[in-house]
Amino acid sequence: MINYLIFASLTLILGMLIYILFTIKNKEAFDEGGNKNLQEKLNEVSTDINKIESDLSSVTTPINELNRFLGGNVTTGRLGEWSLESIVQDIMPSNSYYLQHQINSSTSDKVDCAVSSAEGFLIPIDSKFYAGQYNNYQNSSNDAERKKVLRDLRTSILRDAEDISSKYILQNTTSNYGVLYIASEKLIDLVDLINDLRQECLTDKRILILGPNTLAAFLDTIRVGHHYLKLNKTAAKVAKVVRGIQKEFSNFNNSTESVLNRLDGASKDVQKLQTRINVLGNKLEKGAENLEDE
Repeated sequence: MINYLIFASLTLILGMLIYILFTIKNKEAFDEGGNKNLQEKLNEVSTDINKIESDLSSVTTPINELNRFLGGNVTTGRLGEWSLESIVQDIMPSNSYYLQHQINSSTSDKVDCAVSSAEGFLIPIDSKFYAGQYNNYQNSSNDAERKKVLRDLRTSILRDAEDISSKYILQNTTSNYGVLYIASEKLIDLVDLINDLRQECLTDKRILILGPNTLAAFLDTIRVGHHYLKLNKTAAKVAKVVRGIQKEFSNFNNSTESVLNRLDGASKDVQKLQTRINVLGNKLEKGAENLEDE
């Protein structure tokens, strides 16, 4: 489709250029000095062509990038990956997820996205897109055909869930479950028409089936977990500082009590000394009085 639009645009531009040249030649046939004027007109047309080529290049570059991204036999799969990346990047902190990540070093399999939980485990998320089944369901003319499409969709989802579980759930590295992401709420509506499919995937395959809306809510919950983990780490640091201050205050209190005890002992010693001085003074006074009487 994109290539067709580019081709149509180039054809239109070429037609315009031919029309301009034809008009110039007809006009110059009635003018004197036609060769000179024709050359000037051709130079102007050449300048315009160069400008058009430059503008067209700026337009076709992003189109070619989009075409490259959507190219190949897995176009719908790439759209699913694109949707997944966009949601994850919008919600999660940049250091909490990995795109096209190799979870198991013993294999070359890469999951579309691995999100790190607050506990440090990776949550594998793989994108799938069942465009064929959706189109078949929309084109079905009766209930029998629609039921057959839903059975085929059930088989495909269970197969993909098993594939994700076996490849990307790894003990002591990932969470005990993975996510099968379907990048279309319309397809999620079809999934909900299949009895017990979600429960079977979760119970037997350890896989959650999520669409764009539920994935966003799921990731937001994980993001909040990271936020609270950060708060807990900060609170732990504050508690450590408080415990240090409490210890120092306890030491200070003990030192104060020791000083008070010493001061109290010194005060008692001073009182004893004062008592002795008073006794000595009394004896001196009596001795003086006795000397005067003699």
